[in-house]
Amino acid sequence: MKDMLRLGTKDRKKYLIISVVSVLVIALITVSIIAVQLRHNKNEKKKNVEETTVHTMMVQETTVQETTEEGTTEEDTTQEESAEVVDREVVEEFFENEISTENEEAFELPPRQLTDEFIPYDGQKREITCYGDSMMAGAGSATEGKVNGIDIYGWTTPVTIEKLTNIPTHNLGGSGENSSQITFRAGGTKVYIDRDITISETDSAIAQIIDENENVFETDNYSGYGFDYDPYPGDMYINGYLCDVKNTGDGQVEIKLTKGYAAYDNSTDNSVVIYESETAAYSRQGADIKAESDIVTEYDTVIKETESQTSGEKPMEKPTEKPAETSGVEKVTISGGTQAMTRASQERSAKDILILEMGSNGGWENDYQQLILQYDNIILNSGCKYYIVLGDTDDPADSVDVNQGEYGEDGNYVGIGDTAWEAALREAYGEHFFNTRTYMIQNGLSDCGLDTTTDDLENFKKGNISEQLRYDWTHFNCYGYYTKGIGVYKKGVELGYWS
Repeated sequence: MKDMLRLGTKDRKKYLIISVVSVLVIALITVSIIAVQLRHNKNEKKKNVEETTVHTMMVQETTVQETTEEGTTEEDTTQEESAEVVDREVVEEFFENEISTENEEAFELPPRQLTDEFIPYDGQKREITCYGDSMMAGAGSATEGKVNGIDIYGWTTPVTIEKLTNIPTHNLGGSGENSSQITFRAGGTKVYIDRDITISETDSAIAQIIDENENVFETDNYSGYGFDYDPYPGDMYINGYLCDVKNTGDGQVEIKLTKGYAAYDNSTDNSVVIYESETAAYSRQGADIKAESDIVTEYDTVIKETESQTSGEKPMEKPTEKPAETSGVEKVTISGGTQAMTRASQERSAKDILILEMGSNGGWENDYQQLILQYDNIILNSGCKYYIVLGDTDDPADSVDVNQGEYGEDGNYVGIGDTAWEAALREAYGEHFFNTRTYMIQNGLSDCGLDTTTDDLENFKKGNISEQLRYDWTHFNCYGYYTKGIGVYKKGVELGYWS
């Protein structure tokens, strides 16, 4: 019995020792695992901290770099711009030796009635009318600008011309119009009524207007004064009568005499009779239609305008009552085949000095011959002898003309040499042609008192106008239109149209 108890006690001690050892082993293993995990966590934490620090430093470095490159502060921008300005001597050297003046070869001219002959100005008193698209209308001109302390906000090319010449200047630019539309408005496209009509101020007739190929002709602006400014888009002269023409659908128009403007038949002497509301009298197209408006001097401040308005515009008022002198005119009959002429072509094109700019919106199917004939038709049909044709002002690589780009035939940048388009217009119109693009490259910044930068020189080399004169990729700001107007003014002085 004692032996058995002794054996049991001995076993219990053995099991106790084994148990203690086991607990100690387990504890040691647990501690080791915890230690390893803590060490791992510590290393991970350190790694994360280091990565965060590096990332933060990279972000800070990038931010500093972007701030430096983009010039986010006015001070940084001023310093960067100041560093890019080049001296006048550098600019003169550049134009003398570092920019191409090689002209491209002009495309073959079409068979034409008009020549490039220059007819000396007869000295008669005339106003100025400017036809064109948005580049004439002045899109982008509602921008801030000052030249020699003069506020030129809202100045367009016609406004600048008027202020420099002191001659009433009419802005007939139509935003978005192509050369075909401008040609019609200015009188270059002949259209006719297709049937006999009998009309009065209250009685209308239905007809069609057809072109010289007997195709039906339709437009939203029969008067020719342009969508931007014309409150009476239906006014046309037909056989000496001012008529109101409205589209009715299916290629037909409704025609009646314009209320308050009814005139007598003057087709025998081919002179247009116009009623002047302010004087309640008639005048023929050869006489002054309106008294001269008061023209402010060059140094007066221009009233701020919207992009679709200029201080150079002088729309005619439309009388609300029929004049007593025409009380006998009740109904008139006009024969089919009689030409219908835009009001603008008779009141402006036939009597003014014309400034013509078109083509940058197409309308000539990328055919120089067609574009030149459109110009010719305006000049010939209006009977105008005194005119200036303006060249395109888009950068060569951005031009609608697919035949040109940044490089000439010799593989060099275009620079200030004529593009093929410019060369064709120069050959067609001689002294009447004004290369607007090259004038603005050479004189635009100095005309406006702006500094030339290294970026400008790079653009000039490519044949591009300075971005300092641009509102967007194609339109100008007020500085651009200002210098363009100065260039046209100088061309008019050269031709003797004004002094």
